[in-house]
Amino acid sequence: MAVSRQNTRPVRGLAILLLGGVALCWQFSFSLGDAFAVLSPRQRSRQAAAESIFIASSPQAFAGRGSPVPPQSGAGPTSSARTTDAVSLALVAAGCAVAMRAAESAASEPAKEKSFMDKFGVPVYIGLWYIFNIGYNIYNKKALISYPYPWACALWQMAFGWLIFVPLWLLKIRKTPKVSVAQAVKLAPAALGHLATHVGAVVAFFAGAVSFGHIVKASEPVVSSMLNFLFLGEVMPWQVYASLLPIIGGVGLASASELSFNWLCFGAAMGSNLGSASRAVYSKKVMKGDIGENMDSANVYAVLTIMATFMLIPISLFIEGPSAMVKGFNAARAAGGMTFMWQMILSGFYYYMYNEVAFLALGKLDPVSHAVCNTMKRVVIIITAIFVFRSPVTPLGIAGSSIAIGGTLIYSLAKNKFSK
Repeated sequence: MAVSRQNTRPVRGLAILLLGGVALCWQFSFSLGDAFAVLSPRQRSRQAAAESIFIASSPQAFAGRGSPVPPQSGAGPTSSARTTDAVSLALVAAGCAVAMRAAESAASEPAKEKSFMDKFGVPVYIGLWYIFNIGYNIYNKKALISYPYPWACALWQMAFGWLIFVPLWLLKIRKTPKVSVAQAVKLAPAALGHLATHVGAVVAFFAGAVSFGHIVKASEPVVSSMLNFLFLGEVMPWQVYASLLPIIGGVGLASASELSFNWLCFGAAMGSNLGSASRAVYSKKVMKGDIGENMDSANVYAVLTIMATFMLIPISLFIEGPSAMVKGFNAARAAGGMTFMWQMILSGFYYYMYNEVAFLALGKLDPVSHAVCNTMKRVVIIITAIFVFRSPVTPLGIAGSSIAIGGTLIYSLAKNKFSK
């Protein structure tokens, strides 16, 4: 009976996730009213910079499917694990240094001579964006294999960001945001979309393989186009809609040939797409006004993280249960020791840092460069995870993946060219 309850946890969680996305869309339909007017091309271009605050460039990364490894009693971490952890610690230190350096540069007055970050900031941010994404993919999947409680892992990763941005505020390295109750209410739907985006991805990668999860996530432009039409009345040129066909065809081909296909992975990834697209749609029309003081892109993301954490606490406790979470955590710690603890710590650190660096990179890239970098990031993550977790892929799966990912690049380029 206990096994049956455990097997139904992800299904119940997926149902709540999808209901949350539907509720968010329902709120758009009945509470925004005339605010969703059709934008002119000139108005749309003026809002492009503001939208980058809330659209995190497919922020959810994915990890390959793996099978839990039976714990070896009395065995400590292997030399390979120690080497991996040493490299991870070095990346953590480098990431913290770059993040604090970026915060100090933003707070200080511009120098007369260009600094190192002024000259090489773009490649540094892109490199860290890739590194943190890969690190999150690997350690998120390892943590889920050791501790098969996706809602608890998602809650931990969401809350870990507090350990990064709160010290920055207390030490005056970053300006502290000031948000009123009315402004917090205005931000709440965006926080709900942020929650759905992250939890949907974690559940999907708990249930499925990296190749399949990434391909389903690549269909986010299809969901975004539908929501933009339904709630904003936005009609794009036919060339943009035509560019969606390779995405749909690639996802279908990859799904048909996926060896480990399951509906939980597919549904959770689509729920993540719905959350991300809903957050973007909401930000276009409702989030353009006053949302508080010192609310730059980094602080907006931090405030959304705080609100999403409070929303996620009761939901995760209801779905997986506090006693089951604690019991599973103790068992995983007893089996994995410090190796498991580092998997949890690094998954939380990499999750927040890759989103933080993604915002910094977005602010320095034009739309075409961002589309290319985001597409290559997805390819790098897929290849890395396949090698790390030995995920089986078929020739048709590779073809479908290539078509869908290539379609996302074509869509981004077509939207940038024909929607002006």
